[in-house]
Amino acid sequence: MHDSMIQRYYDAFNGRRFADAAALFADDADVQLMPGEPAVGGAGYVKFAEAWIRAFPNATFAVQRIQPRSETMAEVYLLATGTHCGAFDFGVYRFKESGADAVLHLRELLDIQDGRITVSVLTVDMNDLVSQLTRVDYDELARRINRIRVLGDELAQAGGDATRQRHVANRLGIEVDAARRLLRPHFNR
Repeated sequence: MHDSMIQRYYDAFNGRRFADAAALFADDADVQLMPGEPAVGGAGYVKFAEAWIRAFPNATFAVQRIQPRSETMAEVYLLATGTHCGAFDFGVYRFKESGADAVLHLRELLDIQDGRITVSVLTVDMNDLVSQLTRVDYDELARRINRIRVLGDELAQAGGDATRQRHVANRLGIEVDAARRLLRPHFNR
C-alpha cells in the first residue's frame, strides 16, 4: 500500500524534519491530532509536532504495525516514547512536567490519496496517558482527606443550625475541590 511513505512520515518526525512531514499532507487535509483541536494540512501537523516535542523533547514514534483498512486508508499502531519535560496540552487536559519516561500506545488513522495524506486522526489510550503523566501528592491528599473527615463531623454536629451548616459546607467545598485537584491535576488549566 503506502508503507514506505508512512515510514518516511514517522522518520521525519523522529528526525525533527517537520517541514518534510508537513509536505506529505494535502493542503486541505483533515488533521485531528489533538482532541478538540481540528487543524488543516501540513500547518496543522506542524502545530501538533511542535507541541509534542515541547512536552517530550526526546520523543520518538516507532511503527509497530500498519493495518490496511481500504485502498487508501491505513491504521498505524505506534509506540511513542519520551521523557515528559514540559507542559503537555492535550485537548482539555494539561499535564505538567512529570519527568516520567513515558511509553504510550497510539493509533493513527491515515487516508492517503494521490501520494498525499488527506486525513490524519490520532487516538491515544487516555488511561495510559493519565497514569503515566500524572503525579499525585499523596501526603497532601491524606491531609485534605483528614480535614474533610473533621469537617464532616462538624457538619453532623451543626444539626439544624443553618448558618453553621452553611459555614461548614463552604469550608468543606474548599477541601473537596483541593482534594479533587490533587487527584486529577491534568484537568487543572
